[in-house]
Amino acid sequence: MGVLVLDGQVIHYEVLGQGEPVLFLHGWMGSWRYWWATMENVAEHFRTYSFDFWGFGDSDKQAEGHNIDEYVEQVVRFLDGMGIARTRLVGHSMGGMVALKMALAYPERVVRVATAGAVIEGSALAPLLKLTSNQLIARFFVRRTLVTSIWTRLMQNIRSGWRRWFQEVVDDSAKGSQEAILGSVRSMRRTDLRPELASLKVPALIIHGSEDDIVDPDQAEIFEQIHVPMAQVVVMENCRHFPFMDDPQTFNRILLDFLCGEIPALID
Repeated sequence: MGVLVLDGQVIHYEVLGQGEPVLFLHGWMGSWRYWWATMENVAEHFRTYSFDFWGFGDSDKQAEGHNIDEYVEQVVRFLDGMGIARTRLVGHSMGGMVALKMALAYPERVVRVATAGAVIEGSALAPLLKLTSNQLIARFFVRRTLVTSIWTRLMQNIRSGWRRWFQEVVDDSAKGSQEAILGSVRSMRRTDLRPELASLKVPALIIHGSEDDIVDPDQAEIFEQIHVPMAQVVVMENCRHFPFMDDPQTFNRILLDFLCGEIPALID
């Protein structure tokens, strides 16, 4: 366990392996913990990092600005604090949106970017998540018992050996502050990356599960519709919102092949 303090605010992070850096970003209501098995695999080739976004997991709950832009800035500040000039980025769900936004805003800091179940534009979120814009529903939605039950349902459907981490991942999901849970999902709803995607300057791997019921898997088609030459799109069959848990062997192979690719020169 590592702790980085920025302006009096604590960022909790974990690190494994040696070599060039790869930073893993978690999704909404998540934490670094569900990336652990993937990090172990990737750590055979790279030095892997993952931290908890402000308001989630064991990072500071007093920090303000629980939105996509602020989380991009948290990535930048984390890299600066760790002395990392450039990194490969891997993001899931909300973390995938942050990773892509980071690659668009700071291409000089990103070698390659990979996403799993990423939100590209906010309307792709499941109807249940969209209801959080209603204040009365939102107050009910962020109750710890409901948050825990949602994650229990998500994790119970995973078809791999991830069950050994089941309770730890579920417990971490309940650590998110109400401000972070609501602020971040509302920010996702308002965000649309489509107008920027054509200007992506770094290689991108976009992975979606064909049975994702949290983020519409048709998000994968956006990259073909817009024609993003830097993006490679993979739809993993029989996988839901956590393809790296549903089919870790296939996911790890695809991810490592991408991460180990040639380091490109920046495109002007």
